[in-house]
Formats: sequence, C-alpha cells, structure tokens
Amino acid sequence: MDATTAAQRLHRGRAGIRQAMAQWNAADLEAVEESRRLLAAAVEDMRAFESAARNGGVTPTDGLRTTLLAAQREIVQATRVVDACVAFHRGLAARMGAATPGYDAAGHAACEAAGLEHDVHG
Repeated sequence: MDATTAAQRLHRGRAGIRQAMAQWNAADLEAVEESRRLLAAAVEDMRAFESAARNGGVTPTDGLRTTLLAAQREIVQATRVVDACVAFHRGLAARMGAATPGYDAAGHAACEAAGLEHDVHG
C-alpha cells in the first residue's frame, strides 16, 4: 500500500471513531449497533495503516506522530465509553438477578428483585 492510500485509511479510521462517538447513545440499541459497525470499520482501516507502516510504506514524520497521538487519544476515549456502557449493563443485569431489563409504562424496571425498587429509584 502506498503512503497516500495509507494516510487515507488512517484519516477514514479516525473519522469513523469520531462519528461512532458522536452518535453513541447507550439507551438506543440501534445506535449502539451502528456505532459498533463504525468502530469495526475503523479498526480495519487502522490495521491497514499499521500494516503499511510496518512494511515501510509510510515515512515517519512529526506530522504523522502528532496525528497518531491524536488517534490514540480518540481510541482511548472510545474505549472508555464502550467499557462504561458494558459495565453499566452488566451491573444492571447482576442487580436484577441476571434477568434482561424490562420496564413498565412508568419507567420502573418490571423484573426487579424484591426490595430493589427503593435502591434503584430512591
């Protein structure tokens, strides 16, 4: 892969991460799925860039270093958002006795364990 194509893949990967985080909504499973697809595509682009860099197709420059550090920050931020979402949903499932969350018309969890209503909703 030539340097221009590698740079395009890096740029596209970063854009995918930013787009996934901009539309992230942990309460909307369709949005989460779309973000997952964007992040998976971003991983493919980043891996293609990495392969080109490892094979000598990319010349290291100060500008590239700055871009890679920015990409690293974006990846760390995205990882934290996804990890927090996963931890929340795992904790919710554990608190509810591993039942899938369901809610009644008032917004209360429909399948909470006895005595948990006050802990969750005050």
